[in-house]
Amino acid sequence: MCVETIGSSLRLVLAMCSVMCLIKRKLKYAGYDIVFQEVPGEISLAINITNCPYHCSECHSSYLANDFGDFVDDDIDKLLDKHSSLITCVCFMGGDQAMDDLKFLLEKVKAQGLKTCVYSGAEDVSIFKTILHLLDYLKIGPYIKTLGGLDSSTTNQKFFRVANGEICDLMNDRFVKKTHPNS
Repeated sequence: MCVETIGSSLRLVLAMCSVMCLIKRKLKYAGYDIVFQEVPGEISLAINITNCPYHCSECHSSYLANDFGDFVDDDIDKLLDKHSSLITCVCFMGGDQAMDDLKFLLEKVKAQGLKTCVYSGAEDVSIFKTILHLLDYLKIGPYIKTLGGLDSSTTNQKFFRVANGEICDLMNDRFVKKTHPNS
C-alpha cells in the first residue's frame, strides 16, 4: 500500500512538473507591428517575442530580454483574424528559446496560407532543423554594433530564403543601402 501511494504521488508530481515546464516555456510577446522592411517583398506582422536569451550588446530592442507580456499562443488566432487580409508574412522576432512553442505558432500561420520568418540572435542554423520546413525566411546572428545590422555590408548577420526545408539564398544584399553616384 505504501509503495502504491508513493508511486501515485510520484506520478502526480511528475505530471505537475511537466505542466509547469510547459507553462514556463510558453512564448510571450510585447506587442506587434505591421512592417515593410523586415522581410524583403513582404508585408509582415512582426511579433516581438520576449525573454530573448541572446542579450546582444547595444541591441535596439534590449527590453525584449525581459520575461513579460501575454502568451503568443493565447492571441495568435485573434492577431491572424485581424490582420491576415493585410499581410503576406508573419515574422517572429525571436522565439527559438522555446522551439516546440515556435513550431506550433508557425504551423498556425502556415495553415492560414501566410509566409513565415524568424529573426534570431543564434549563430548556428542547425538549431532550426526541426522547423525549417515551416519557414520561408530566417535571419540569424547577434547584433554587433561595430559590424552593423542587415543594412551594413560588414554585418555578421545573415538573412536567408528557405524553401522545402532547405536554406536557399542569402538575401543580405536586399537590405544594404545602395549609394547613388549623384548623391
